[in-house]
Amino acid sequence: MNSYFDSAIEYNRTNTINLAHSNDQSQSFSNEKNWEWSYLVRKCRNLELEESYDLYMRRLRVGYLSLFIFIQLQVTITHTLLLLTTPDITFVYVDMAAYIASGVVIWLILSVNFRSELVSKHGWVVYVSSWLAVCVMVLMDIGLNVYHATSHNFILNPIYDAYTLYAIYMFMPVPYLLQPFVLGSAVTLCYIINYIFVITSKEDNQMHSILNEAIYLSCVNLLGIFFRLMRDIALRTTFLDRRQYVEENLLLRYARDQERSLLLSILPNQIADRLQEDVKNRIERSKQQHQQRSHVDTQRTTDSQNLKRWRQPDHGTLFIEPHEDVTVLYADVVNYTHLTTTLDVKKLVEALHDLFVRFDIASEEYNVLRIKFLGDCYYCVAGLVSPNADHAKCCVDLGLRMIKDIRDVREKRHLNIDMRIGVHSGDVLSGVIGAAKWQFDIWSKDVDIANRLEATGATGRVHVSQKTLSLLDGEYFFEDGTEKAREDPVLQKHGIRSFLIKSLRAPMHDPRRVQRERQAKKLSEANKSNFMHNSTLHQYNQVRNQAKLEMCRELDKMPIGRIKLTKVFRRSTRLTQDEIEEETFRRNISSFCLFFRTRNWEMQYMREPDVMLKYSIALAWVIYMGLLTIQLLSKDPISVRDTITGTSMALPLSCSPCC
Repeated sequence: MNSYFDSAIEYNRTNTINLAHSNDQSQSFSNEKNWEWSYLVRKCRNLELEESYDLYMRRLRVGYLSLFIFIQLQVTITHTLLLLTTPDITFVYVDMAAYIASGVVIWLILSVNFRSELVSKHGWVVYVSSWLAVCVMVLMDIGLNVYHATSHNFILNPIYDAYTLYAIYMFMPVPYLLQPFVLGSAVTLCYIINYIFVITSKEDNQMHSILNEAIYLSCVNLLGIFFRLMRDIALRTTFLDRRQYVEENLLLRYARDQERSLLLSILPNQIADRLQEDVKNRIERSKQQHQQRSHVDTQRTTDSQNLKRWRQPDHGTLFIEPHEDVTVLYADVVNYTHLTTTLDVKKLVEALHDLFVRFDIASEEYNVLRIKFLGDCYYCVAGLVSPNADHAKCCVDLGLRMIKDIRDVREKRHLNIDMRIGVHSGDVLSGVIGAAKWQFDIWSKDVDIANRLEATGATGRVHVSQKTLSLLDGEYFFEDGTEKAREDPVLQKHGIRSFLIKSLRAPMHDPRRVQRERQAKKLSEANKSNFMHNSTLHQYNQVRNQAKLEMCRELDKMPIGRIKLTKVFRRSTRLTQDEIEEETFRRNISSFCLFFRTRNWEMQYMREPDVMLKYSIALAWVIYMGLLTIQLLSKDPISVRDTITGTSMALPLSCSPCC
């Protein structure tokens, strides 16, 4: 029996290990796929980011080009100064003139790319200027070689071949990968042809030298292509990360807006603000108390209490506000008790849902705040959230609308139901009570009076008090209240005289009524398209379109390199908030080898897997085979060649198992 359990435990352990291993493999495969160039390009196209990415790359290429012009200036000055140190200075005047002239021409040609408006209108300017600049560099280098070979019988190797190829792949503003490869291949072919005609014209049997030159330049092209590809992968990954950051920020903002809207659908604005501020303060105090605790057992025993009590109010803290001059409406479904015993529960709930949805829409149209509904009772208040001089008229109009809506539901669902509505104007107290579950409500004697007016009213009529009637400005036909209302002890106690609203009088040209009707019409049209606005697809498209607009703004914030020559010419010393954050982040990185100054950050960064390392090692092996071939084709002694080959093979062989 023990062996059976042991084998079962071992089987479960093996399955757990295999499952974890398979999850690690799937996670590793997913990480590698996220760094594939084709996958990144496809993802950018699916997210409609290619246009934004091209704009960012245009800025980045201009930044690289400005750095290249600075490097070209330093190379020209350094090379010219070195030529002045030659023993026979009479032979270098032509070289100095050629280097200076070519440098000036290259600067003039490439300066066109700094005119963003011209480049955006005419895309061919980038290609033409890059080709012309490279042609000047190649012609200068090859031309001096041919000049010395023919004039002074000097066989000199071109010295700017690798420099020109690296300039093509790293600094020239030619976009994408195919165009730099074509330009680099053309430059490589020019140098090989020059090598064939210049070297072989002076020496015989130099085929191995030509092959060495071809292999060397091919390896330089491979390095340039690899740099372009890796840079594009890194930039696309960074660009997609920034896009994800923008989208998540928008989703967070949208979630906060939804939370705010949900809260405002339950509470008035001023109460919601106070409650949110109070909850925020309680969470901060809870965090501070949690940090101050030192004993672990005390922390465990009090955590659950904090989670339950963080919403409880302090002693003496009440979220109650007085409101004067408001109107309260109570509505009750007549014959609801009989329906609960005769109608199916599902049909009853569907009918109530249909009815209360209509009431909610109508209350929004007439600017009336629904408090809550209890069973078949629905009550609301006007003039509570914001001052409204027509609060009584809004409630009476809402009551007439509710009677119409319930009769439509009665005909639609074939139910024997109607409404009884009571309306009264006065003063109330509104606020939130409760700790674990908040409940917003209103209290006052005027609320009780409105409730009694509903209970003593007539079916299908709006029952109002004399105070409410005095606020209607004679816009409605009315008659005396019910006999039941005159005998009600609560209404008699407060001296309330009631009236029944018959209908609206002939339309009067009252500007306030016209404004209320226009507002009701606008809200009604907005509610018709409410489904589309609340649908998930519409929300997704809205967030995606907003993310595209935000991404256009983020392009100006994204950095274009650690070295920015534009800062040298900037007159203003005031930095934006994004530049301040970027500078703060860069202070944590050392300029030497780009190490994090914080040791924990550096260790955490070093533990991250490098999914691109295998491609670097593969390229290193290709370059190594090219160097080995060059070494085998050389005329060095066999012993020296074997020593160099054996030594050079040790490092790649030792690194390959790690990848």
